[in-house]
Amino acid sequence: MAEELEDTEERFWKEDLVYVKTEDDSYRGWRLELLKEKLSSRVEEKLLMCTFCKGLLREACICQEEFKCRICIPRGAPWQPVKVNREIVNEKMIRCPLKGSGCDWSYTVKTVLHHLDECKFLSVVCPLGCAVLEGERKGKVVKIERRHILEHQIDSCPLRKIICEFCNDKVEACWMNPHLEVCEDFPVPCPNGCGTNGKEGMKRRDIPAHLSNECPLQIIQCIYWNNGCREEMERRELKHHEKESLHIHFRLSMIDMQDKLDTAISQLAKATERISTLEEQNQELSTKVSIGEFEWKIGNVKMKILRKETSYSDPFYVGLYKCQGRIVWDFANTGKVGCFILIMKGNYDHMLHWPIKYKWTFVLLNQINNEDNFVYSDEVTKKDLDKYPNSFKRPAKLRNGGFGTRTFISNTGILEEKYYREHNITLQITVKQLSIF
Repeated sequence: MAEELEDTEERFWKEDLVYVKTEDDSYRGWRLELLKEKLSSRVEEKLLMCTFCKGLLREACICQEEFKCRICIPRGAPWQPVKVNREIVNEKMIRCPLKGSGCDWSYTVKTVLHHLDECKFLSVVCPLGCAVLEGERKGKVVKIERRHILEHQIDSCPLRKIICEFCNDKVEACWMNPHLEVCEDFPVPCPNGCGTNGKEGMKRRDIPAHLSNECPLQIIQCIYWNNGCREEMERRELKHHEKESLHIHFRLSMIDMQDKLDTAISQLAKATERISTLEEQNQELSTKVSIGEFEWKIGNVKMKILRKETSYSDPFYVGLYKCQGRIVWDFANTGKVGCFILIMKGNYDHMLHWPIKYKWTFVLLNQINNEDNFVYSDEVTKKDLDKYPNSFKRPAKLRNGGFGTRTFISNTGILEEKYYREHNITLQITVKQLSIF
């Protein structure tokens, strides 16, 4: 039923069936042997047969006083189409090229290619794209006569889907055996041969639990292994071992309990010492005033202003408080640059007092003579703490909302030559923690 293609280059085209194939692998006139009735006379043969390929004229032309197929004419030679010959050829009766396979169709030359599009005896590629799976032809595509395609897809195609009788998954037929080797519901015997569930065995998925909890032949350790008993035995021998070694297990348990008690006392002493140290550190932090300083060099400022972007600095610390600077280059379309301080989530937040109160200073450096810097300074007030509590409390996410000034400097002012050099500005940020008690 199925025919293997000998090679990827030896493809089974309709041209192979109906045209004359020459030594240069080109297809010329129609194959004369397909005619239902042979050419009746020498005159008809001269009029309808190509003098080059000896096939029935295909796109009949006259060249050098001879009838030739259009594609048989030498390059550069003068030629002229012959319409009458083409019409006669097209009406000639021709058999199906697959008559030897059982097709009894016959009709005019001009219809044979259309017939092959439907011929039940023409070999075509399986719609599922199956190929030879083993042997020397492994990987080669398989062609089947069109009349057998449906039967092939249902019964023999290696890529057809079939249902595993154990897990009900749909698996391609060629992969069913590999699937059964890993199928979780496939019945397998106990690896130890204990005979549980008889000859049918148990589902593959249940084997690990069976070995861990049930199998009488599984080698296990004594339950006092961690106490020092180094005996291993089959599970069915465990009770006998416990009975015979009762006094040994009791002594090992007492030694183990004493070791655990000593360890617990030691750990408790270390924990108490650690708590005392943390309390001292926490008390010190609550009274200590911390200052954080950060120099922020920012590039491509003009483009950031045009795009109305927002920029974030690298994190820096004020004592153990983790902070970050933020610049809004055109705050609310006012033409002003907004500068803010953000409190970030840190590793020491559980040891710190909240909310945090601070004083901040932004210094835009004069890059020409290091004088006449642009300075803005302010601090958080009690009113700010009440009005914007989310900015100063312990962060629950990556960072809190920022607090600072919306009108640090104008967009045009920050681009003055003394501040804006080589497309960069430098902003110094100083944050001083203030006590709120």
